[in-house]
Amino acid sequence: SESLEDQTTLSLHRPFYFIQSNLRYSKSDMDDGKKLVQLMCQKEAFYFKENTGATEEEKAKWLTSELGLVTKSLEELNLETHIFKFLLGCALNIGNSYNIKAEEILIDAAKMNPTMYEIWNELGDCIWKKGDKPGARNCFERALSQHRNKVSLRNLSIVIRQQESVSAKEIEESVKISKEAVSLDVTDGRSWYILGNAYLAQFFLCGQASNVLKCSLSAYGKASSDEKVLSDPDYHYNKGIVLKYLDNYNEAVAYFTDALTIHPKFVECKNELQDLKDQLINTHTLIHNKGKVKHKNMSLMLKKLKEKTSNQNALKVTCSNFEELNKEQNEDKVINCVLISSFIPNGRTPFICICLDADNHCFAVNLYNIDCGKAPKLGDILTIPYPNKMECNVVIDNKLYQFGFVRVDTPLNIMINNRKLSRDTLAPLKLTTTALT
Repeated sequence: SESLEDQTTLSLHRPFYFIQSNLRYSKSDMDDGKKLVQLMCQKEAFYFKENTGATEEEKAKWLTSELGLVTKSLEELNLETHIFKFLLGCALNIGNSYNIKAEEILIDAAKMNPTMYEIWNELGDCIWKKGDKPGARNCFERALSQHRNKVSLRNLSIVIRQQESVSAKEIEESVKISKEAVSLDVTDGRSWYILGNAYLAQFFLCGQASNVLKCSLSAYGKASSDEKVLSDPDYHYNKGIVLKYLDNYNEAVAYFTDALTIHPKFVECKNELQDLKDQLINTHTLIHNKGKVKHKNMSLMLKKLKEKTSNQNALKVTCSNFEELNKEQNEDKVINCVLISSFIPNGRTPFICICLDADNHCFAVNLYNIDCGKAPKLGDILTIPYPNKMECNVVIDNKLYQFGFVRVDTPLNIMINNRKLSRDTLAPLKLTTTALT
């Protein structure tokens, strides 16, 4: 079956758990080192927002310089305690790259106080960066054995769904763990963001149901209360992905554009935005040109459509043409149409059918979760009960692209040539990720 490898580049900015937690140590011991690392964390989190147009290489160079200053200041303090070793490890671990010195120092800190769960959280994040996901998972579970906390829970949620081979059951576990993290602090935008990402993974791996995407969108909405989340280009990128697969193209374009405003050299986002533009332009063109089908062939297809659907009078719904459909769900209607053209946007979902109804109205059908090898073919008759009518109104390069379409979440909801489809036509997507989110 067809699969989609959706690359997301999402970074885990330091969640300040050593600041947010109620640490059991003297304030005088913590304050100086904590303030140094906190300031560096803050600068790193807002780097692209404050340095528009900067590259990843420029950020890495800045981080190295900043790290040198912070490390020197921390080393002037009392590093013999596990608290300051922990803070130094946190400073060395800031950024997306693995730092072996950070791992060594954090291991020392964990040996000095194995009951301090914050050390295990940071160590788990550090060794994740070198690709040791089982080791990272062990660290987060070790932290949770000491104290049930939101940082361990959301990081464990991430690691579970980023295994080499992940099952639907494990994705559901990831969502459940993310929900628990949120329940511990409903004001934490980062936890809401991670829950949104968990729902997004569930959509790709567990049937592409639009209600799951709506849960993701809701979680992202609550995450937006956190200024650090809003400064993260990955947040805007991921929200754009959700909106794209909800067929909310206007807002998807806006969020991809927002991500590129914060980080103009965000390559994955540039590619995603261009792919979406190409998809919309191609759909608009095929509808406008009626699939470039010759008049004679179109007449034969329409004749076949009327013949194949003439015996549907027994249906308890009204047969309608596209123009008669209401916007969104039509609970009392069915639409019959003939496929005159189709394409898969950059090899991805949805399978886009360009169709004609019996009154010669041309529109698109966005068909999700179908094995492309078993998808409808040219001339096939589609029967869509309770059609969900949607509209696209997007401006691309100062030109308006406007067309109507029907969204179908699963091929099990339709008939092809008067025959219902079996479950072997389903093709859930495969999601791969490239960072800890």
